[in-house]
Formats: sequence, structure tokens, C-alpha cells
Amino acid sequence: MKRMRDESGQTVILVALCLTCILGFVGFATDVGVLLHAKRNLQIAADAAAIAGAKQINIDATQVTAAEYAASAQNGFTDGVNGTTVSPSYPAADGPHAGQVGYAEAIVTQPQPAFFMRLFSFSSTPVSARAVAFNGSQTGTSCITALNQTAPDTIHLQGSFNVDAPGCLVIDDSSNSNALEFTGGGGTLTAGGVGVVGGATGQLSDSTPRPVQGIAPYSDPLAPLVSPPTYSAGSCTAPPTGTTWGPATAGGTVCYSGNISVSKNVTMSAGVYVFTGTLSLQGHGSLTGTGVTIYLPGPNGSMDGGGSGNTTLNLTAPTSGAYNGILIYEDANNTHEINLRGTPVANLTGIIYAPSAQLTLGGNTTENFTADIIVNKLYDFGNATINITNYTSTVSTSPLTTIALVE
Repeated sequence: MKRMRDESGQTVILVALCLTCILGFVGFATDVGVLLHAKRNLQIAADAAAIAGAKQINIDATQVTAAEYAASAQNGFTDGVNGTTVSPSYPAADGPHAGQVGYAEAIVTQPQPAFFMRLFSFSSTPVSARAVAFNGSQTGTSCITALNQTAPDTIHLQGSFNVDAPGCLVIDDSSNSNALEFTGGGGTLTAGGVGVVGGATGQLSDSTPRPVQGIAPYSDPLAPLVSPPTYSAGSCTAPPTGTTWGPATAGGTVCYSGNISVSKNVTMSAGVYVFTGTLSLQGHGSLTGTGVTIYLPGPNGSMDGGGSGNTTLNLTAPTSGAYNGILIYEDANNTHEINLRGTPVANLTGIIYAPSAQLTLGGNTTENFTADIIVNKLYDFGNATINITNYTSTVSTSPLTTIALVE
């Protein structure tokens, strides 16, 4: 009986039992920590894959899943390697955005080895991460953006101008106190909103609504998205003498050298046109084409109506490929003015992008733009009537979109 009442050694037993439990919890916490670390890395890969897929939608929708595979691999998870499974979907295959155009989905899964959990017959645990990215229109559609950040008259509207841009924004990025100027009381600017980083002067009553001054600066939305086309300057030739211009292959690139005057009714085949000299619009012909991008390289590429332009323009940008949405593209190293004054009728659909150059409109002309105009400066004068509809709001493939993770 005395031996049964002896309690010596019980503490050792209790400590041993508690240590076993504590070590079990430590082991469990270690495994959970490893799994959470793996989950975080997988989520980075899934997010990158979904964003890459969403960006690819506007370039070539058939390559969305390929872009997702590549982005996941760049972030350390290659499909089929170390048990990794990458499952891209366009449109998204699951969730609230399933089947909707503009949403790219990526799921990245990889088994992770267990350590202490092996004691309970768990040798590995699958860890998965999912992401969905959306490619959609920018918030606040801007018909006109003048990028110069310091100059006066970054947007200058003079005389009896008539600029009608209902429902979209006119943005002047200059901080100068005279950044936006209205000269003369006979003109009208109608827009969804008018904003200037610096100041607006002159006949502000010309503007409906009146300009909002002191807005936050904007950045060039296209700078990270486009780059000059590849061409050989030595292979540039004069354009054909007939009425059809264009690349040998549809959607290809052709380079024309020297100064060119449009004197015939020319049809431009789909493709990228590099003009190393002046494309003069002072003739009595026309340029008509769909799927066209005009590229003006430095130092001499230019587009000039010259005040007596008589060339009719009916041009539409491509809706896919590297220059999707880009109608006129002047290189960032080129400061030559794009001069459309005097051109009798201009029907232009696409983005006009000249980050270092001025766009001049004017004369007794009517110009209908379904366009996003992103230029260094804008000058409009005379009796020109400019009707502008925001391009990005009319197509689903504009590069001027916002890429955002939504799931």
C-alpha cells in the first residue's frame, strides 16, 4: 500500500507528456509556416501570370495563356517542373467573372513536402494560389492630353475654333501659370471636363465647363507600352507611283524615304508605314486605309498640311498586334510638328501619339476624330471644326486600359 501511495517520478512523466505535445505543436507550426511561405510565392506567380495574360488581351488574345505560362515561369514556377501545375484561363473559368471577356485567370499549384507532419503519414501537401486580372477602360476617358509639364500655351485655342468633345476629358499637364490659353472670344470648347495642372488664361468663358486649375499631374500612359518599329533605313524607298501603297505582306512594315506629296487618291494597305521625310498633305489627293499606323522617326519624319493642305484623310488604326490602336506615332526623339491645318476633311480613328511634338489643327476645315490625342502640345486656330469622340470608349482593344487584379 505504501508503494502505491508513493508519488515520486510523476512530475517527470507529466513533463515528458507535455514536451511531446509542445514539440507536436512546434512541428505543426513549422509545417504551417513553410506552407504559408510557399503559398505566398505561389500567389506572386499567379498574380504575375494573370496580369501578363490581361496585358496580352489587347495585343493578341490567342496568346493570353502562353503569356501566363511564361510569367509564372519567370517567377519560379514552370508548368510540369517539380510537380508544378499552371492552369491559365481566358476568359476566367471560375468565380464571379467566369466567361467574361477581359478577365484572365491563373491557378498555380505545387505540392510542398511536410516535415513533422510525416509522423501522421502526411508526406506532402498541395498548395495552390489563384488570381484573376481585368483589362478594362481607364477611369476618366481623355480625348486630349498635352504632356509638356512646364511650357506656356501647352494647349492654345485661338480665334473662331470649335472643339466638340462631349463626355471626355481635356487634360493640360503643364504647371505653367499660362498653360491653357484661350485667345479671342469667338471659339468654343465643349468637353466632359477640362483640367490643367497650372493656370488657364484668356477667354475662359469659351470653355464648357470652365477649366479646373491645379489638378494633379498626369503621366504619359503610352510610354511603357509602345516602341519604334523595326526597319532598315537603307531599304527605304520612294512610294509606288500608283494608287496603292503598302507592305508586301498584310500587317507588315514598309519604309518610304524622301519628301512625299499626296497628289492621288491613295489606298493604304494594312500595315506600319515609316516616313523618314515629310509626308506632305498639300496636294489634292486622299489617303484611305484601315489597319494603318503612320510612324514618324527622327530626325526628319514629319506630317505637314502646311496651311494649304487639300488632302482628304480617312484612316483607321489596327485593332490588334504591336501597334494596336496606334494611328499616328511620332518618335519621342522627334520634335517636328504634326500639322493638319488646311486639310479639308480628316476622318481619323485611333490614337495620335507624339510625346515630344505639337499637333496643330486649323484652317477652314472639318476634322472628325474618334481618337485619343496624346501630344506634347496642342494648337488649334481659325475656323476649324474639330469633333472628337474618345477612341478607348468605342473599342474593347485599346491599349489605354487599366490592368487590375480583381480576384
